[in-house]
Amino acid sequence: MSAPKIHSGSLVCSTGNLPFARLHDDLLAIDQHGGYCYSMNPSAARIWELIPTPTSVSAVCETLCREFGVDQEQCRQDVVDFLSVLTEAGLVEVAG
Repeated sequence: MSAPKIHSGSLVCSTGNLPFARLHDDLLAIDQHGGYCYSMNPSAARIWELIPTPTSVSAVCETLCREFGVDQEQCRQDVVDFLSVLTEAGLVEVAG
């Protein structure tokens, strides 16, 4: 079964399956069972910080555009792509 398609109106939420720890501006986690190491740069880390509870992709993008001064359309596409990867990895749940 494939992951649901993410769009700006989707609600996303971290699953809480892995503990993440800060290392300078990045976030790191090691999935001992799956054998994966996740590293998130500052913008990816900020996305992770914004989704502990169900949050719309558009709200995440609004915050990132304001905080990082990025183009809205490019931000939306990058956020959707990133969240799609996290969804496939089982780290994010999507509704709507």
